[in-house]
Amino acid sequence: MNATPHSVSMGMAVGIFAGFLPIVPLQTTLTVILCIPLRGNPVVGFMGTWISNPFNWVPFYYFLYVTGKAMVPWDVPDMEVEQFKVLLQTLDVRQFASFGKDLLECFKVMMIAGFVMGLPASIPTYILTRKAVVRYRKRRALRLLKKRTRLR
Repeated sequence: MNATPHSVSMGMAVGIFAGFLPIVPLQTTLTVILCIPLRGNPVVGFMGTWISNPFNWVPFYYFLYVTGKAMVPWDVPDMEVEQFKVLLQTLDVRQFASFGKDLLECFKVMMIAGFVMGLPASIPTYILTRKAVVRYRKRRALRLLKKRTRLR
């Protein structure tokens, strides 16, 4: 990838941030939108959104729910892990409607927790990714230089 270290790092940081938000179908869209003004690489950002993926959705979003519930000062309806499994495994509109207002309240606290946890997670992601990209490129340049000098 010919992108700058900043572009790669910012793309990953933005993707990690968006991955913490419980907006599964819109995480990629948000990543692309944020990458444009921040000069991040949207392809790398897409990879970062996979911090939340189909294999960990239930525990990841339940953790966001529990964390958000502990953070907000208002009452939030109780939801069990089993209810999250049902919500994430079905696309049945009637199933979503049966949760009604409770689902909206749970979504709000998950968004708050996702933002509060995603923003700090994106900072070390940027720093570590930038260091890794710079280090990789230096090592690669040295390998290519050694290879070139041996051929002469």
